[in-house]
Amino acid sequence: MTSRRRLKKEIDYVVSDLVIDCFTYTNLYQKPDDKEALEIVQGTLMLRNELRDLTNHPEKRNEGETIKSFYDNIAATLIGGVDEGYGKLGQMVNPEG
Repeated sequence: MTSRRRLKKEIDYVVSDLVIDCFTYTNLYQKPDDKEALEIVQGTLMLRNELRDLTNHPEKRNEGETIKSFYDNIAATLIGGVDEGYGKLGQMVNPEG
């Protein structure tokens, strides 16, 4: 199990990569007001805030759930959410693929 501090840094790092990639897309394709890209950014930042809150408050875990499994679930949720965001961004970049 990783420390809380390390987990929070990983959450910020992974989320920032997706946000930067979304802004790179809007600049590269010259679509500064692309609503789909901005929705991905907004959803990703909401996920980040939710996961950081859960990381800071392990007392919110389900009854009978260990601390290790609680933090493992946070990491899995992070990976799933960011993967979903990259999937949407990939569809915007290459709609045929």
